[in-house]
Amino acid sequence: MNHRDRFFTALDLREPDSVPITDAALDPPIVEGILSREAVGVGEASGAKLTSALATSGWRSLIDFRRGMIEACLRLDFDAVPVFSDYSLTTRNFAPKFIDARRFTDQWGRVLQTSEKGKTTYFVGGLVNTREDLENYVPPDPFHPDILEMMRTILKSVEGEDVVKIGELHSGWHLAFQVRGGIDKMAIDCYRNPSFARELVNKIGAACRGFAEAMIEAGVDVLFVTDDYADNHGPFIDLRLLRECELPNLRKIVEIGHRHDIPVLKHSDGNLYPILDDLCNTGIDGLHPIEPGPMDLADVKARYGSKICLLGNVDCKYVLPYGNEDEVRKDVRRCIDAAAKGGGFILASSNSIHSNVKVDNLYTMIDEARKYGKYPHP
Repeated sequence: MNHRDRFFTALDLREPDSVPITDAALDPPIVEGILSREAVGVGEASGAKLTSALATSGWRSLIDFRRGMIEACLRLDFDAVPVFSDYSLTTRNFAPKFIDARRFTDQWGRVLQTSEKGKTTYFVGGLVNTREDLENYVPPDPFHPDILEMMRTILKSVEGEDVVKIGELHSGWHLAFQVRGGIDKMAIDCYRNPSFARELVNKIGAACRGFAEAMIEAGVDVLFVTDDYADNHGPFIDLRLLRECELPNLRKIVEIGHRHDIPVLKHSDGNLYPILDDLCNTGIDGLHPIEPGPMDLADVKARYGSKICLLGNVDCKYVLPYGNEDEVRKDVRRCIDAAAKGGGFILASSNSIHSNVKVDNLYTMIDEARKYGKYPHP
């Protein structure tokens, strides 16, 4: 099979010739290690040169970083690649607004802090703190000509390539709690000021649905919704509130995708057992990453493998960053043994290929998957 047939066969819950391989994202040091050149971006990837280089050229730098990540994925022989994310689609005049030498606000209204060592950013706050802030808050316009041009430019990197193009986006909750300044603030809002919380989630959710439509129009093959709902103990907020405030937004993204014959995958770390039925009932086609520890891949396969495709779940907390070759190969075999039989499984890490992952271990993961993941699998 070619890459596209292999991926879509697994997504259709059937057995391809071998287990497909993909991943949610590659951090800049990983891209640099694969391409042997510098990779710099902003919004989702930034580093020592952020202040001087990207404050005036964010739009082009984001395109260059994404194209570099796509090139790295193609070199790794992935069956599917993440072509862009709603985190990093901006207008030409976008420039990060710096609070100090390390912190800046992005186009969504999140406050991000740069990590020089990791060449990445992490969320530290948000700009919506009052009712007035909420009324004045305007999320990015997914149909802005610059954003549409950015997507078209990035997609030229895979024009004619035998690969599945994945568009990463959110449904509402994740961006909302970051714009709000934290899960803690959003969770308290859900109890004490539910109308405020619901209005923020719905305002961002409407923009997210626009991004879904725009990504499909640009030419993605799959949508990948990446809002996190849980930690290792379970969902962040009361299940009733999650069902009322967020899951309808996810369902609307799924409806958009399916209306255009585009499959929709869902990511969330943590213990999702309390809401697995809820997630399946939204109509998602696949679930990532079935995090090792709080969840058991074989158990989820047995219970839900006839309903949704499973993606994951090679350990990126210890095995990929710190493990030796034998440990990586053993963990890949664990995943394949747990979920590959009968099809409906796509191998990926248990979150992403982050800065601490050893590039050699990434190559080992792929090598073992190609060797051990051939069908028929016992």
